[in-house]
Amino acid sequence: MPDFKRYGIAGATLATILLTGQVMQMSSSDNSAKIAEIQAMALPVEISDIKLTASGNGNEEPLATALLSEGSNAQQPSQLSSPDAADACAISMAAEPKAAALVSLTINAPCLPNERVVIHHNGMMFSEVTSETGAFEMTVPALAEAAVFMASFASGEGAVANATVDSLKFYDRVVVQTQGATGISLHAREYNAEYGQKGHVWSGQPGSIADAATGHGGFIMQLGDAALQNPIVAEVYTFPTALAKDAGEVTMSVDIEITSANCALDIEAQTLQTTAGARLKVLDLDMSMPDCNAVGDFLVLKNLVNSLKVASN
Repeated sequence: MPDFKRYGIAGATLATILLTGQVMQMSSSDNSAKIAEIQAMALPVEISDIKLTASGNGNEEPLATALLSEGSNAQQPSQLSSPDAADACAISMAAEPKAAALVSLTINAPCLPNERVVIHHNGMMFSEVTSETGAFEMTVPALAEAAVFMASFASGEGAVANATVDSLKFYDRVVVQTQGATGISLHAREYNAEYGQKGHVWSGQPGSIADAATGHGGFIMQLGDAALQNPIVAEVYTFPTALAKDAGEVTMSVDIEITSANCALDIEAQTLQTTAGARLKVLDLDMSMPDCNAVGDFLVLKNLVNSLKVASN
């Protein structure tokens, strides 16, 4: 299992971004919700051995060190025979800001086709795979106005790209990230919406970027290829707090489905949260899952991330 307290990246060409975290408190959930069958409530399940710690003290970066194994055990790239060969295999990366404080990332690694690549940004990380031509492109929510994105390959090679995201000040963002089949998902219930209703935003009902850009609601994005072996994945919820048309509250929770893949095991995750592009709040979650007779139930961790207070604009 990954240790979400420290992070190292192989390759001298890649920079290290230091982040700080603040302590957040968590209380146990008073109910659990059945997500697959929205209208049915899951049986309460006793949770044991939960440990929450604040990541970062100003000298740590709150990233999953699952990647340490990728970097530290990686073979260094072989020496290329000529400058022309080096140019042909050069890795390039570009970042372009988009609406709703999003960034379009493009990677070109012509000598690394079908290769696992890990994207890092301000403590958030996820794993993807390049195409048959070594290309990769996707849209990523920014977590900093001066946004730095890093791509790292198992060979130790990588690239860095920067973008200025001026619109981040209009949005609040919440991230949950983990590795492997943990059953974790992020849920936002806007303006007192119940599970399954309009305003319940999660991976099964992700909302729209257009609504966020116009102040009418939030959206969620899933990052990372879950089909990869031992994938690193993240879910990011965005709400246009400074653009919202209505006042109210967005109730946030991290829900965990108890499955045959995670029951009776220890799981780890990390949450990151930023308000109007301000300093990230980071929290690590370590917990022991219930026994396998609880498969099919859900745990709802309501206070693992802060709910959002919204004023009308």
